[in-house]
Amino acid sequence: MPLTVREAEVGDARGMLRYAGALFAEEGLDLPVAPSEFQLTLDEEETVVDDHHSRPNAVFLLAIRDEEIVGMLNCHGSSRQALRHSCEMGISVAKGHRSQGVGQALLHAMVDWAKSAGIRRIELKVYARNGRAIDLYRSFGFEAEGRRRRAIHQDGEFLDDIVMSLLL
Repeated sequence: MPLTVREAEVGDARGMLRYAGALFAEEGLDLPVAPSEFQLTLDEEETVVDDHHSRPNAVFLLAIRDEEIVGMLNCHGSSRQALRHSCEMGISVAKGHRSQGVGQALLHAMVDWAKSAGIRRIELKVYARNGRAIDLYRSFGFEAEGRRRRAIHQDGEFLDDIVMSLLL
């Protein structure tokens, strides 16, 4: 099954919401957002996609296999002049499609976009316990910059995350 990575379009919003709903339904998923906190309407999701298109330092990428969204990556930068050269990214891959190169494909596309957009710094936060994700980011040249102790409170537990960056 071939994998396609492309920028999200406003018409993808319904599929993106379906993808996110399935993702948030997973137990034990390392995302610092509770399902109840992610309640975007179709109009709001369309606005998010449109906003990414309107900014030169933002991109929203989709990984698609068999006409189904199987991964998403967004990277967005600040409107402040001093920070426009950097962006913060988040990535997710659907259950059943992990460890199949989806995350790598999204990261490759994002790095290519960043270079062409003049981005010089990409940063992210990752759960300290998510070794597979940390290994993936390191394979792309991301380096740990610090640990945010007890940064996340989830399911009655305080968790650390790692701040990582890639300098281009």
